[in-house]
Amino acid sequence: MNRLSLGKDASYINKLNKIEILKIIRDTELVSRAEIVKLTKLSAPTVTRIVDDLVESGLAVVVGEGDSTGGRPPKMLKFDGSQEYVIGIDLGSTSIRGAISNLKGNIIIEVETPTDLSGGVEKICDQIAQLVDKLKKRSNLDVSKILGMGLAVAGLIDFNSSIIEYSPVFNWKKVDLKNELSKHLDLPLFYDNVSRVTAFGELLHGIGKKYDNFIFVNAGYGIGSGVIIDGKPLYGNKGFSGELGHIIVDSESDFVGKDGLRGSLESLSSGYGIAEIAKAKVASNPKSNILSKVNGKKEDITAKIVVDCAKEEDSLATEIFDTAMGHLGIGLDMLIKMFDPQAIVLTGGLTKNGDIFFDKIKEHIAKNRFQQLEREVHILPSSFGEDASLIGALSIILHRIFQFDL
Repeated sequence: MNRLSLGKDASYINKLNKIEILKIIRDTELVSRAEIVKLTKLSAPTVTRIVDDLVESGLAVVVGEGDSTGGRPPKMLKFDGSQEYVIGIDLGSTSIRGAISNLKGNIIIEVETPTDLSGGVEKICDQIAQLVDKLKKRSNLDVSKILGMGLAVAGLIDFNSSIIEYSPVFNWKKVDLKNELSKHLDLPLFYDNVSRVTAFGELLHGIGKKYDNFIFVNAGYGIGSGVIIDGKPLYGNKGFSGELGHIIVDSESDFVGKDGLRGSLESLSSGYGIAEIAKAKVASNPKSNILSKVNGKKEDITAKIVVDCAKEEDSLATEIFDTAMGHLGIGLDMLIKMFDPQAIVLTGGLTKNGDIFFDKIKEHIAKNRFQQLEREVHILPSSFGEDASLIGALSIILHRIFQFDL
């Protein structure tokens, strides 16, 4: 092995050691150098050197002395992420939400603006830049302490090139969002598919503290998923894994999704899918209350109206909702059988319907489960509710910082 490769190997090992030690400090309220040596099995000089580096960089602070076990009392260390910051952007089709948090993940300020879809990618990038400017000004922070920005974006994103191959929500094809945003912003920035980003937020700050294997499913206007295996996101070959909404559950269906696929899960179970099915069926069901809820304007029917009518025991609405949940149950059962997760975590507009949604989903999953296998897969709501995507956006940039990949 030549000196160059030895140097590279040493640098890589030092980075791994640094990541491990920082994680111990972050996950422990107070910890000493001696305790880190025991936990990592690294030499005391190596631990001291890395800890001193973390203290110098501001990621750790000495906060006093611990109890002595016979010698000099140990100096105790604590994670300090209070003096540096990150920006998270949840790029949605109706609104763009942005927030600044410190490295502990505590949100300091949040701003929201309606999404303007009329001007294409250039207009949206301009909106993001304006929102970031508002965040900076209203926070009164030292902007030099803002380390980077993470974004949650709906669409198929090539993990290697960061090209958004396709986003039906924005009608984007082959968009280099990083290049476009760099014309407006001088910050390190990273983005990924919203479902995987949100799963990442759960991994770092939510149920990831309890489970290493879970699947996050966004059941809203569209349907997507983020798969976490052994505490790591599953990307696949190019980053296109988790496109749950585009699997075909009924190839002979009358309904075609925005993806152009007949009988896709999105076309039959998403927010827009449920609304379109109701619009198609309401005319031939005059006894239904769905149309009266929108003053006879069929185009105003939404999934929420359908579910509200189902709660009132409207027969058409009940049929549409139950069938949609049946198809979604098939999709979730498929994920369970393929990945054997500890939990399925659900978010999105449909989950706002509470018990009627979760009860139906659990009913259909139970109906389809492998009877020969005795296992419990927990069906849970997101830890962060409507903030799930925003927490995820902040998390992807925080993860980069904690992996020293910025």
